[in-house]
Amino acid sequence: MRPSGEGPAIGADARTTLRANRDFKVVVAGQALSALGDAISITAMPLLILSLTGSGALMGLVGALQVAPDLIVGVAAGALADRWDRRRMMFLADLGRAVLTFLIPLSFWLGLPVISVIIIVAVPANLLRVVSDAAYTSSIPKLVGRDNLARANSYMEATLSIPFIVSPALAGILVSRIGGAATIAIDAVSFGLSAASLLMVRRSLRADRTGPTPRLLVDIREGITFVWRTMVLRLTIAYWSVMTIASAALLPALAFYLTVDRGLGPQVFGLLGSAWSVGYLCGSLLAGRLGGTRLGLRMAACGVVTGAALLVVTRTRLPRTYLSAAFVLGGALAIQLVAYMTLRASATPDELLGRVGSTSRTISVGLRPLGLLAGGALMDATTGGTALMGMAAVSVGASTLFALIPKFRDAGAADTPAA
Repeated sequence: MRPSGEGPAIGADARTTLRANRDFKVVVAGQALSALGDAISITAMPLLILSLTGSGALMGLVGALQVAPDLIVGVAAGALADRWDRRRMMFLADLGRAVLTFLIPLSFWLGLPVISVIIIVAVPANLLRVVSDAAYTSSIPKLVGRDNLARANSYMEATLSIPFIVSPALAGILVSRIGGAATIAIDAVSFGLSAASLLMVRRSLRADRTGPTPRLLVDIREGITFVWRTMVLRLTIAYWSVMTIASAALLPALAFYLTVDRGLGPQVFGLLGSAWSVGYLCGSLLAGRLGGTRLGLRMAACGVVTGAALLVVTRTRLPRTYLSAAFVLGGALAIQLVAYMTLRASATPDELLGRVGSTSRTISVGLRPLGLLAGGALMDATTGGTALMGMAAVSVGASTLFALIPKFRDAGAADTPAA
């Protein structure tokens, strides 16, 4: 049974419905502004730290602090998203991130210890990121209706991928022209604009819940229990977790393979990243046209394509082949991610969307270090090419195995009612 509410009628044309959905367009536009600032900051922050300290260890420390909130409060953030108004959560989180991020350039301009400020704000700023992500991802079914999830996820991923195509080069120009601190100030402004855009969303994004609200720990346990008892979710998250481990060290392995194994310059790896991003954009757009049927099989097929593309990379010395493979990798990842997000949301009632999404993200983030450590150890013991072949083998093997499970293979948005 599909929940009643503000979603469109079954059979409505998704393109027309989303085009007329003002609130959806406002939310996606705000998130795109925030993503633009994030994409610039990803490049500018390491450059700022290096310019101030020259320390790689400090960059690693800041990176670890940025991931810590995902593991510590990820599941709780999802429970809160199922209890509170998700629009207000996103607004307050983005507003808080704007203030905290602006403290970094402000400290630089005032002559205060910038590195200390970066370390101090890293955890609370990323805690708010976790809260914002939990509210954002769980609000999409409420915004667009469950019949439009596949196309809505496709549009979102396509829109949010564009900043990561143009921003690295833009960030390099900005840092050289106005400095790292002023460049990071742009990220703070983007958060402020994202928060302001949410004031224009008219509808409430609060989950449809009846009866008294239980204690937070009861809510968290209910979300974890629902995942465990729902076979489609259990299989989908298990597959995604395996793929997370397999791909965690993919970019470091590609960098190692191209620069050390093949002796190519860093510019080739930079071009590969651009080709990957363009492929991701194209894959995101294509995913919306594929519909919501047999999403499990689509995820597995993309896993096989990913493995095949990695094998091609290890068997050639032609830069144009590397770029073509990177384009395919980006496209396959985008299609796989959209299918995963759609299937996960379709199989989850609205009142559990935050908890199920956060449980999944916590598992994925928790497993990434395993993949990074394994990939790094394999590169040190052998070569980058061997590490890539190992990732390809896991990707193809896991995808083939899960494709043989009918409950996973045949799962689609129409086959997994949320209630």
